[in-house]
Order: sequence, then C-alpha cells, then structure tokens
Amino acid sequence: MRKLDPYGAFVDRVDKPVGGDGALAGVRVAVKDNIAVSGLKWTAGLPLLAERIAKADASCVAALRHAGAAIAGTVATDAAGFGMMTPDVLNPISGDRTAGGSSGGSAAAVAGGLADLALGTDTAGSVRVPAACCGLYGLKPTFGRVAVDGITPLSRTFDHAGLLAADLGILERATRVLLPGASEPLSLVRRIGFDPQRLAGSEATIRTSVERALSWLAAQGFTLVEVELPDRIELAEMHGAIVCAEALDVWRAHWPRDAGRFADTARRTLAYAATRPAEVLVQARDMLPFARVSIARAFEEADAIVGPTIAVPPPRIDARTVPFCGFDAPVVFALLAETCPFNVSGNPALSLPLPWLGDGGIPVSLQIATRHDRECDALDLARTLTALGSAS
Repeated sequence: MRKLDPYGAFVDRVDKPVGGDGALAGVRVAVKDNIAVSGLKWTAGLPLLAERIAKADASCVAALRHAGAAIAGTVATDAAGFGMMTPDVLNPISGDRTAGGSSGGSAAAVAGGLADLALGTDTAGSVRVPAACCGLYGLKPTFGRVAVDGITPLSRTFDHAGLLAADLGILERATRVLLPGASEPLSLVRRIGFDPQRLAGSEATIRTSVERALSWLAAQGFTLVEVELPDRIELAEMHGAIVCAEALDVWRAHWPRDAGRFADTARRTLAYAATRPAEVLVQARDMLPFARVSIARAFEEADAIVGPTIAVPPPRIDARTVPFCGFDAPVVFALLAETCPFNVSGNPALSLPLPWLGDGGIPVSLQIATRHDRECDALDLARTLTALGSAS
C-alpha cells in the first residue's frame, strides 16, 4: 500500500471507489478511522480495535455517499483521538513537519492528492490543525449540526465532525450536503474581531501574515474590532480536564483491563485521568459556562473573529516542545491553543491557507470563527480572503 499511499494516510482503502450522481459526483472522500464506513476497518487508531469492521455508514458518511461522493477509504488518526501529531503519517507539503492531528490521515490524503475531500473529527482543533499544517481548508461546523452517530467518541461535550479540502468550492458543496441551510444568504458581517494579546503571542511570521490579512479586510470596508478571548492556559486546562474525564468514561469497560492494547498517548492520558483528583473536574465544569459566556460576549462585539489557526509553524515530526508565548510549550498545547476556544463555545470555525504569506514554504493558516449556525459567513469570508490573497 505504501507505493499507492506514500504518506501512510490510509488504514483501509477501496481499490476502485465508485460514486454516483449528485452534488458531490466525482469527489473522492477519505474518512477518518474513528468514523464508521460500512465494510471497512474502524479502529480509531487503537490496537484494541484492530479487527473492528463497521457494519453500516455513520450518518455523515451516508450523506456524502447519497450526494454522489466516492468513498476512497479510512485514514489514520491519533489513538482514540488523543494527540495532535498522528504518528507515522507524513506531511505531503513538508515532509519533516507534522501533518497535525488527530485527523492527520485526513489531511495527508487530501494534500497528497489521494482524495478530494475528507471527513475528520474535531474536539480541540483536530480538523483545523491538520488543515493548517498541510495547507488546506478545514471546517468545524456549529456543535451538534452534524450528527455524530457512528463516530467513536472522545468527549461528548466537545466532539464535532468536520471537513477538509484543498479546494474551497468542494468544501462549500460538501458543507451544503451536511448542513441544510448552510447556503443561506450572507448575514451583515461587517465587524471583524481579533484578540490583540493572542495575536501578539504568535510566532513572528504568522503574526505578520494575520495582520496583513486583517489589513486586506479593512481595505475592503470591514471594521476591525478588538475582542478578548479567555486565557489560553486556563481554557486549555479546563478543556483538558473535561476531555480526559469523558474519555475515561468512554473506555471504562476496557480500562485498565486492556491497558496494553491502547497506544502510548491514549494509555498515558487514561492513566492520568484515572488518578486525577476529583476536584479538578469539578472546577473545570464550574468554569465551563463562564468561558462560554466570555466567548459569546466577543461575538456581541464582532460578527466574526479572525486569528491564526495555529500560532506556531507546524512542528517538526520529532518535536515535543516548541517556543510559544515566551516558554517551551508542549506541542499539543501550542497546536490547540487557538482552536480550542471554539470547541468550548461550539461556534463554527474555518481554517484557510494563506500561501501568499508563508515563509520558506512553511504554511500559514488563518482561522475564521462566526456565530452559531453561520457557517455560510465563514465560507464567504474565506472566499473573500482567498480572492484578495490571490490578487495580492
């Protein structure tokens, strides 16, 4: 398979994908291995589930298939969705850097030309981060708008299904299939919010690129508005505490009895969750509504919030820490710091590549978050920025 799949993206591959008629006719789709595709492996990246075969399509897969898409196979994920690196998957556009995770196989399949569209899941940024690392568009819709039946859960409070594509038009077509009403007329998006403190903490090239993109929007008549999002560290700690606890609930029937059949990252995380003091989770759940109110207030001041998808360049594949916000931060924290807020709030968020602004071939990605159920606004702004960038 490596000859046909030089990036190690696929777990199970369809020899001759067959589609049908409809909005996605001719579109090849790769599906993250924690999402059920009838007749294909459905391992969620776990040795524990190495022999599991899906008996039916998840609803999101069925919707794409019904629209004429050809399912190309299932693709690799970090074990059970833990992690942000997808080990053993190569980045097609920068081989010494991570493809991102946990939907790294989804991103590699699309960026490598092995699929036109991919389904992934996003609990802290796991669609948008791989899209950013591989120079793709990635959309996390509003929480709950895409059904998650047939998807191996990680955290029921934060899990989303999402889409990755190299072509914005394909992403838009797939979004209309999965989200009825996503093609509604654009609302009056004029106020573009950004968090200056978060932007100041980004790596210099990324910060400059985002500032230039904001200046493009200002030149088109959009109003730039400063907003304040929750503190990175506090939000990540709260989010992580809830995710770990809910993941332990998901796998409680197998933990610790089958600990040896979990991959390293999943095993370490579940062991931590099982021994963590109960008050940590209580404090996190108490903080959650306040974090959501804080983000909602930002959307009272702005129609969309723009910033980097990831505030550091895609890390090298062997990196464990990266310079971030003045200290050597764990790679996982650095990669999810900008995407995580919109899993907490449930707002739709879209990552788009800014290839005109990269430095030395390192991809730069912008994130657009919009109000609940306004995926169309994020897509419209992405179209505007893509056109502005192409013309610059």
